[in-house]
Amino acid sequence: MIERFGLLDPEKIMAVLLWATFFSVLFILQKFAWKPILAALKQREDYIRASLADADKIKSELAALEAAKAKILDEAKDKGNTLIEQSRKVGNELAVQIEQRAKKNAEEILTSAHQEIEGERERVRNALKKESAQTAVSLAEKILKENLDTEKNRNLINEAMKDV
Repeated sequence: MIERFGLLDPEKIMAVLLWATFFSVLFILQKFAWKPILAALKQREDYIRASLADADKIKSELAALEAAKAKILDEAKDKGNTLIEQSRKVGNELAVQIEQRAKKNAEEILTSAHQEIEGERERVRNALKKESAQTAVSLAEKILKENLDTEKNRNLINEAMKDV
């Protein structure tokens, strides 16, 4: 039984070799791989932090751009509404001016028509007076030519009146 617990027991040798290999690998990893792995992890951590910072920066810039876009849209709407209101005012003013011109033209046409009618009426009166005078002269002439009897004079006057 003593041999079994001896120093050269394969299980103990294996355990010592296992521990020696573990510490050797640990030392080698620490010396050669640990620093590059930590540096790569640090670099990856810095990259992720920078990406997050950039994302936050971009997010804030995007919010600022959205606010600027909303402001520009509001200004454009205000300008558009102002232009529409000005166009309506100008349109209404033009409509009033056109209506006033049309009324003025209608009044001028009406005045001109009244003047023409009055002139025509005066011409017709003058022509009627002239014709009446000629009829009266012609009637008087007939009366004087045929001054035979009063009954004939009355008939001639009645006939002349019917003609007129």
